Order: sequence, then C-alpha cells, then structure tokens
Amino acid sequence: MRDFLATTATLALVVATPALAQSTAAGDSAQAAPAAQETQDSPAARQSQDDILVTARRREESIRDVPGTINAVTGDQLDAKGPVAGSGDLLNTVPGVRFNDVASENLAEVSIRGSGTARATGADSGVGLFVNGAYVGSSTLGGRNFKTLDYFDVERVESLEGPQGALYGRNSEFGVVNIVLAKPKFQSSGYVRDTFSFGLNQNRFAAVVNEPLSDKLALRVGGEIYAQGRGFYYDPNHDRYYDSTHGWNGRAQLRYRSGNLDVNLLVDGQDLSLPSFVNSLVIAPGTNTAVPLGYYQSRYVLPHDGKDGLNQKVGRVMLNASYDFGWAKLESTTMATRWRSSQFYGAAIDFATLQTMRQKGELGIYPFTQVHTNVVDRTLYQDLHLTGTADGGKLNWIVGAEGLYQKDDYRLAINSSPCAFTLVTQSVCTGTPTDRVCLKPLPTSTACPAIPAGIYGTDSNTAQRIYSLAAYASLTYQLGDLSLTGEARISHDYKTASQYIYALYTTTYTRLPTTFVFKKEQPAFTATASYKLPGDTHTLLYAKIGTGYRAGGVNNGSFNANAPNPFMYTYDNETTVGYEAGVKSTVTKGVFLRLSAYLSRTKDAITSINDGCTVTNACLQAGQQFNVNGGTIEAKGLEAALDGRWKLAGGMFSLGLNAATQRAHFIKVPAGVTGLPTLDSSVAQIPDWTMSASVNYRHPLTEKESIFVNFNYQGQRGGIQDTVTASTPAIPMTDFDIFGAQAGLNVGKVQVAVFARNLTDTQIQVLKFMQAGYPLSVRYNKPRTIGVSVSTRW
Repeated sequence: MRDFLATTATLALVVATPALAQSTAAGDSAQAAPAAQETQDSPAARQSQDDILVTARRREESIRDVPGTINAVTGDQLDAKGPVAGSGDLLNTVPGVRFNDVASENLAEVSIRGSGTARATGADSGVGLFVNGAYVGSSTLGGRNFKTLDYFDVERVESLEGPQGALYGRNSEFGVVNIVLAKPKFQSSGYVRDTFSFGLNQNRFAAVVNEPLSDKLALRVGGEIYAQGRGFYYDPNHDRYYDSTHGWNGRAQLRYRSGNLDVNLLVDGQDLSLPSFVNSLVIAPGTNTAVPLGYYQSRYVLPHDGKDGLNQKVGRVMLNASYDFGWAKLESTTMATRWRSSQFYGAAIDFATLQTMRQKGELGIYPFTQVHTNVVDRTLYQDLHLTGTADGGKLNWIVGAEGLYQKDDYRLAINSSPCAFTLVTQSVCTGTPTDRVCLKPLPTSTACPAIPAGIYGTDSNTAQRIYSLAAYASLTYQLGDLSLTGEARISHDYKTASQYIYALYTTTYTRLPTTFVFKKEQPAFTATASYKLPGDTHTLLYAKIGTGYRAGGVNNGSFNANAPNPFMYTYDNETTVGYEAGVKSTVTKGVFLRLSAYLSRTKDAITSINDGCTVTNACLQAGQQFNVNGGTIEAKGLEAALDGRWKLAGGMFSLGLNAATQRAHFIKVPAGVTGLPTLDSSVAQIPDWTMSASVNYRHPLTEKESIFVNFNYQGQRGGIQDTVTASTPAIPMTDFDIFGAQAGLNVGKVQVAVFARNLTDTQIQVLKFMQAGYPLSVRYNKPRTIGVSVSTRW
C-alpha cells in the first residue's frame, strides 16, 4: 500500500502543474465563498452568511438549528489565517475547545470543557476524534491527536461539545471533533500552493486537482511535500534540528454519483518525520542536590548524546456511501487504517556537560537516559445508519449500528544506568550487556563494576485488542416551534491487553507476562428540548442532558517496590453526565451570537499520577506516569461566540470573537491510596479563561485585483499544569496572548500572501518539570515564524 500511496501523491503533483485560476475566496471567510467554487453537492454552496450546513448529528442540518454547542470552521476560514501547521490551528477559534500543544504531535491532544488532557496521559482521549464520520482515535501515543494527513485538503471542521455518548459512543465523553475532507466535485477545480517559512527554512508544496471524468464519475487527487533546511532548536552534537519536518502525504478519491446513489472511495497516506520535543534545564542555585550550583540551558541550542525524532506513517482506505430510498436515506462509513508512530527522546544533556558539573564537585544529571516509543495501530471501523422523516416532516429519526476493531501494539523502551548514580567520584556506566561502556568524568573517577548489578533499562511491550459494537437511535419531534429530541445507545466493549516487560537488550523478564481482559456494556442517552422564538432573529433556546464515557485500560510500565506511589496495572471506565442550556440568535443583520452554560459530573475520573521515582533516589530509575481512577470531578463553565460580517468602505469585513470560562475540580477522592489528587484541587490543563478573535478584511482594487488582511488572536488565563497531590503542589500554567497575521494580494489568477505566527515572539513555558518543588526543566512554545505563500486556485 505504501508504494501505491506514494504514487498517488506523486501523480497529484505531476498533474497539477500548468493550471492557473483565480483564488476567489482568498483571505475571505467561508460565508463569502462564491457559488462558482461549489456545486450542488457541497454544503458551503447552500449556506447563507451565518448558516453553515453540518453533519455532526449524523444528518445534514443547519448549524443554527442544532440545539447544542456546535461550531464549524471551513477550509476557507482556516486559509484566511495562514497555513495550517497543526491540529491547534483547526480549533483555536472554538470556545471551550483547547489544543494542548506540547511541541510533539505524538503527545499533543484535544481538550473540550472539563476533559483536562494531562489528567489522563496514556489513556483514551475524552474527546472523540473522527474524519469523515469514522473514528480515528486510539488509547496509544499519537492516538489522542489528529495526524498531519487529516488536515490536508479540508472542507470544514465540526466540533460538538458536551457528552456525545448517545450518537458517537466510547471516548466521546466531553465532545466530538469531526474533520470533513473535501471530496470530488463534478466540475474542474483545484489549487497549487507553495509556502516557505523563514527561520525554519521550511518549504511546503501542495497541489490538488479535481476533474469530472463523466457526469457520474469524478476524481480528486492531491499531495503535499515538506522539506526543511533549518529549525529553531539545534543539537550541535549531531548537527540536526529537533523541530525538523520532512516527508509527504497524498490522497486520491473517486466518486460515483447516479440518481439516489452516491459513493466515494478514498485512499490516502503519509510518511513524515516530525518535530520532537526538547526541554531546557532551568535549575536555580541551591534548589537541587545533584546540581547545587544551578544550571541554565539555552532555549535553542541543546547538545544531546542520544537519539531524537518522531516519524509517523499512515495508510488509510475509506468508503463513504449513501442511497436515498425516498422514505429514508441509508448511509455507510467504512474505514481501514494502519499507522505507525515511532519516537526517540531523552534529557537534552551530554557527557561533556556532565564532566563540567563533576569538575565543580556536582553529581550532575545522567546524560544517557533514552526513551523509545513505537506504536502500530490497525483499525477497522464501520457505521451504518438510516435517517428519515414521518408525520409530514414533524418526526425525524435515525437508527444505526457501529462496529470498531483495533489492534494496537505498543513498545516502550527506557534506557537507564546499570550502576548507581549517586556519588561524584563514580564513573558512568552505559552501553549494553554485551558492549559495556565505562566513562570517567574525572581522571580520579572510580572504575565501573566489572559486572554491573543493575539492568540497562526496561523494554515493555503491550499487545492490545479492542472489540466494540453498538446500536443507537434518535428521534426528534417538532411541535410547532418546540422541538424535542431523544438519543440513546447501548455499547458493548471487549478489550484484551497482554504485557511483556524485559530487561533491555535481553529476553529476561523483569516480571511475569500478564494478560488483562476488560468487558462491559455501557448505555448512554441524550435528551434535548429547544424552542425557536418567532421573529427575524430566528432565536433558538435549548436545554439538554446527556451522558458519555471513556473506556478504562492497562498501564504500560513495571512495578517498583521502592516507588513512593506504587504502580497500578489497570484502571476502570469513567462516566460523565452533563447539563447544558443555551441560546443562538441573529442579534442584528450579519451578527450571529451563541451563548451556553454547562455543568457536568464525572465519576471514576481517569487521572494520571507519577510513581515518584528518579535515578538518584531509591528507585534508581526514571519516574513513570500511570493512570488511576482518581475520584469524582465537577465541571462548569460559560461560553460565548459572536460572528459578524458587514460591507465596509467598499470591501467586506468579518469578525469572529469567542471566550469561555470554566472550572473543574475534584469533589470526591478515594481513601487509602497515595498519590491521588487532593480534594477540591483543580483538574490539570483546564485554563480559567480561553479567548480568541479573528478579524478579516478584503477589498477589491480592480475587477481582477484585490487585497486582504487577517489578524488573529488567542489567549489563556489561569489553570494548573499537573494533578495536585499531597506531595505535588500546584504548578500554574503560563498566561499568554498570541497574535498572528496574514496579508496578501490577488492578481488575476495568482495569490501572494505574507503571514506571521506568534507575531510578538511571545515566550511561553508550555510545560514545567519540577523536582522537590523546584523547577528542573521547561518546554517552550514555538517562536515567531514569518513566511510567504504563493498559490493559484481554479
């Protein structure tokens, strides 16, 4: 399949060469997309200025008629702000939704309302991730974030907030994000775009060609190539950049439409080397016994003796089909995918730095810690449902079934020293059991033991199999302006997980292999009432209650009797019930307002804690994160969003504002277990406030020329980084204000744009790593990036 996918991407780039056309929607909002770009099969073609059609409730409907907090961002709106560089760009204008960007695609994840990403590291996401209606998430590393391939050639991104267990099932506990990819249209269209980012010296070349082969058959092929010559974060020991991206992704689609039948076959894939994260040491003098004089690393230049890097490969086949019987419409979504995510990382310190520390009489930091994760995920997904109406259109119904099979194989290898690392006079043991290496930081350092007493690390392998079946139904009845909706689902989950842990580089078990079986049936429901007020404002009032859950699982790691918080192998499901009330209204011509308030309660909350180990305490190994059921969480919040669009000074001005305030805290914590969250402590990674704004203006100069400009903003206030325990104090998250801009010119069929990310070059500590209550290292955000984009669209 890899050869076929590579050929597909190459074909797209070869085909899409000479075509030139006008980028008619350049720099404008999705609402202004001209009809010339769309056909009758596209939701964007049928939208009014504040009326986007979505399929978030498994049927096509106007976003303003959905009684709940739903947002849709179109591809044109995303392009107006500049090139999409990550999942965060898809969601940073959605109130209540936050992307936890930790500088690695493998670790980043989406949070909605009270889901708090850091409280369940290593577990399933509490947010359902879907592409074209197919579930693409998993509980392994890399499975709580979209792949780069998923935000290539996007039509729109839909986010549905609050528990969505009734329609979407497992792991849609706090909401759903569904990326809808652009599908073949029955007219010639496409685009070619080249983007260069200075500082990174990164070039992205993308091309998409859409051609009707007949009145019933249409083809869409596209691809994107990444190449990068520099970066911001540099490893001088290996002359390479931690934040380098290179590789490709590609997609081919064939659509058949005849009468009431509409079938789309999609084949796509990616092979990308992506940025790995890096931490800078920030040890203040007198705060760390191993480095008492303190040590501050550069933010950008960090020598490292180990390996670093992340590679993700994806292969996917998807079939979406629908048939309209007249009395009902049958829709089917089938997906088969295989992806692999492999990453190397470790403390960014080298042996030369350790030597300098030892010369000053400091123990220093072990320089050869190395972590390797490798995930292979295979997913089969099938959804089949009928939608229809009855009673003269007053009754809308859905009946469906869903099946999911996932085969996840996960490897976690952690290198550590087989010798004690506790005295300044000791040498450093490293290497392998068959190729032992002893390095002397000082001429007077004592020799390493001939045969080290410890192991060189652990190699944990987990084979997980998930089988999930579900049946669901929805009924909506219209009583004049009053609408009542009921949704229900019953899910059956069966999971097996076998874990094998060896001493690294050997076949010797550090503990006996274990197999765990998880089996449970879980009901879910949603009940909604809405009322549309008479008048030109089309005001919709609604109230709803819903439930959702995310599946429990197995922790990857090993038991250490010396750990302050003993490792636990399994954790159970968590469940959430949520309440919401809101209003949607066109407050004046061209201005659409949404307000909502919610309250939710989560039982058996899956919470990530640390076992408290370090290489310098009694554990003699790095600490392990693992998940437990940490108690009951109550979350509440308010969200507001305003979208406006007006003619201004001969051009078109559009504005999007949103803000959300929320709080989630533990109201109940189990007794008798150490390391659990403190009662009434806040849930990690939930800011007190999030806000964003996007301002866009487009002005014609002549019949064939126009200029456009976009300013965007994203801010955050309050919140804590990690779970608060009796031994772990609260670590406040960094408040920030990030600005971006894009401006450009359309001349005939060509668009030239200049963009800037993090315009003010704001420095943010996105993660702070503490030891004994003091900072040890930090991870920073991406600095200012300026670039230029040249494109043509037809």
